[in-house]
Amino acid sequence: EQTPSIREDRIRKITHIYYSNPKIQKAIFDFAVNREVCPRYFEGFGKRPDCLQYESDVFELVKKGATSFHCSEEIWDNPLNIQTGMNVKQLNDLRKGWDLILDIDSKYIDYSKISAELIINLLKFHGIKNIGIKFSGSKGFHLIIPWKSFPKIINGIKTSEMFPEYPRIITRYITEKI
Repeated sequence: EQTPSIREDRIRKITHIYYSNPKIQKAIFDFAVNREVCPRYFEGFGKRPDCLQYESDVFELVKKGATSFHCSEEIWDNPLNIQTGMNVKQLNDLRKGWDLILDIDSKYIDYSKISAELIINLLKFHGIKNIGIKFSGSKGFHLIIPWKSFPKIINGIKTSEMFPEYPRIITRYITEKI
């Protein structure tokens, strides 16, 4: 077994402190309901599909070496039913909805801030009030518009079945407008 680097050791200690907080575990668990969740390890990602069944799963995975958690933007009836090679209809039958995630990154943090502010102002102009923002840990931000913000049917088509088409259309529109 290879000895962890000083950087890796430091990150593991920080993640233990951070993820041992019950409030952090609850926040991650609450967000992860009906989502595929994949822990990130130094060696790579965990197995797919996977989900959290209990709040304590977060810290248990950290004890096994997880350094971060990645949740799907798609919301599923049961994420454990996802299988590699499923066709569009099979995925649509399992998908309940999706959040719109916008990943804003620039070489310069100030440019990312300006972009995030322009996008938020555009979304507010269109009446969207429920916008989440998170610093991505580098030089950017993640914006989220939750599934509950979208109409469930547009032009007779279930919005839940229009992933990834609708997010791409919305993203193109935002890009053109700002």
